[in-house]
Amino acid sequence: MIRTILRHELTALRRDGRLRAAAWLAAVLFIGLGAAGWQGYRQDKVEREHFVSRAREQWENQGERHPHRAASFGQYLAKPELPLALFDSGIKPTTGQALWLEAHKRSSFNYAPAEDAGVSSILGLNSAAEVVQLLGALLMVLIGYASVARERETGTLRLVLAQGVSPWHWFAGKALALGVAIAALVIPLAIGVVALCLAADFPAFVGNVAARTALLLLGYGVYLTVWLGGAIAISCWAQSSRGALAALLAMWIGAAVIAPRIASTAASAFAPVPSKTEFDAAYAHDYNQGFDGRPGWAAQLKALEKQALETHGVKTLDELPVGFSGMRMHAMDDWGNDVSDRHQRRLEAIYTRQIRWHLAAALFGPVVPMRALSQGLSGTDWAHYRQFSDEAEHYRRNVVLSLDHKLGEALQGNRWEVSFGRNVWAAVPRFTYKLPGLGWALAEIAAPGAIVLGWLVVVGVLAWSGARRLVCV
Repeated sequence: MIRTILRHELTALRRDGRLRAAAWLAAVLFIGLGAAGWQGYRQDKVEREHFVSRAREQWENQGERHPHRAASFGQYLAKPELPLALFDSGIKPTTGQALWLEAHKRSSFNYAPAEDAGVSSILGLNSAAEVVQLLGALLMVLIGYASVARERETGTLRLVLAQGVSPWHWFAGKALALGVAIAALVIPLAIGVVALCLAADFPAFVGNVAARTALLLLGYGVYLTVWLGGAIAISCWAQSSRGALAALLAMWIGAAVIAPRIASTAASAFAPVPSKTEFDAAYAHDYNQGFDGRPGWAAQLKALEKQALETHGVKTLDELPVGFSGMRMHAMDDWGNDVSDRHQRRLEAIYTRQIRWHLAAALFGPVVPMRALSQGLSGTDWAHYRQFSDEAEHYRRNVVLSLDHKLGEALQGNRWEVSFGRNVWAAVPRFTYKLPGLGWALAEIAAPGAIVLGWLVVVGVLAWSGARRLVCV
């Protein structure tokens, strides 16, 4: 009996022209944006490798110069991406791709790619992931809204039950048919994502990336199940199929369109990010005036000079048996790092509050937490950019420290002028970066993942409660 109901339901879904049209629209957009992501990933990879190579070449061939001027000349680094970035670009379109490492301050991302008015602007969708998040959810609504309500309002349900069909068998056949509909969407999605990743960067699609991909596809399967389960639940409780459709469309608009914008507005209002001018002004104030009882740089420099003279028992800096310039630059960099860490912690605390405000929109539906989950597994969320920035900052400080030591070793007294050549610049180790592993990513996306699973439990309970009503029909 369940098999008969399953075949009947699948036949009805296949004959529904509106569903076919919606499915084809979603498929075309997914393929178009997936292909654009694949092309963009490959192009970015080539450009990034060329950029990093040229930046290193410029660093090594900068010629004879003072080590402090070399540190100010700086180096450029570019964040590598996982192949999954072609599926979900995350914050990449609005966040810079390169870091310039200068002498005294922590770097921020620069050179965000400009958005072209091409395929990525269709319906405001920027990646294949957004097609699944928005149009995939809408397709689930269209598939499930009439699954029970239409049968009840046309009297078909009473007729079927009057023939001795168990309500639970009937409902199970319906649910299985709709589950097959989800599989018909997720399986091609899985094949398409894996194929694009393999075609874009075959050597990278091992271990960490393969596990991330499997979890990502599993997450989207759960996400679509949440929407389909919600559609079935509303269909069970609604008085008519029109009422079910109206309620579900309102929920979809609220969860996918309105809630994220409200969350963004609330995050900006209650956790405002300082402008670059404000950030630099606050940094300069603490650097010059000091904080937490510590004096500013001018006072620290006087204390350093006094300590150096007393330690070596001389009256002037020129009489020092060691290079005071190296000592001064080392102290200056340490102080700049302390000030930078203070303001970076404040900035990251603001970003954390903004992320929490965004997750608050999960109360209206699973779209926002699924977006965070997808970006986290794809390596295109804020956590991955922050981690890369931290690694780059650690590298920057080690390079500057080594140059300060070179300066101290090459000079005596209060001398300043000295030049080093290519052998010193080439001896500076290259920046190496390993993308975070799966365990690190899972820890970062634990909250949105739990919320998506929570929504699955909620719709499961609602659908079960609605199904029990069939017994009383």
